[in-house]
Amino acid sequence: MDKQAHYAKESLKLFLKFGIRSVTIGQITSQLNVSSKTLYQLFGDKPGLVRACFALYSRNSHEDFQRHEAEATNVADLLIRFYQQMVQSLSHISPAFFEDLAGFFPEIYDQEEAYGIHHARGILERGVTEGIFVPGIDTDLCAETLTLLLRAMFEKEAYLHQPSARLLANVLWPYVRGLCTPQGLAEFRRFRRRALSVDIDQG
Repeated sequence: MDKQAHYAKESLKLFLKFGIRSVTIGQITSQLNVSSKTLYQLFGDKPGLVRACFALYSRNSHEDFQRHEAEATNVADLLIRFYQQMVQSLSHISPAFFEDLAGFFPEIYDQEEAYGIHHARGILERGVTEGIFVPGIDTDLCAETLTLLLRAMFEKEAYLHQPSARLLANVLWPYVRGLCTPQGLAEFRRFRRRALSVDIDQG
């Protein structure tokens, strides 16, 4: 790993833990034992560093999802794996990270949201084909709704201090459940043990 990639990786850890706005270049240089001159030479400025960090975060997240997609038996299995990853990852990320990203880097946030809608649409279409979701649903509208629900979990003040598992179980899952066929519900229950503390058996 070259120096630029290493500094981006370590800086990302600070941004995820404390948020973007509250972490200064001075704190980063102290943590990494590197001069501010070196960081500015590599990234230009703090926004440049943030963009490099988020590119790394986004790439890692996409690779994880693609791995789950390749390994999953069907869409129910895939979404249980996704729930599991969300519960694990969000428990280590400060809500301030997403707040700051949306507030100070809206173009990055919107680009990531568009990517999320695209993949949600693909999941829904696959789920219809597999008999997990009811035929005839508007996959474009449903994909946008799922993405908005996820975004609300990151942004709404009332949600910020709720455990991620509780949010997934009470905000996201009821909507997904409403899209399911009886076969789909049975498949979700089949994989429920992978959902950690996300209870999908209620209702």
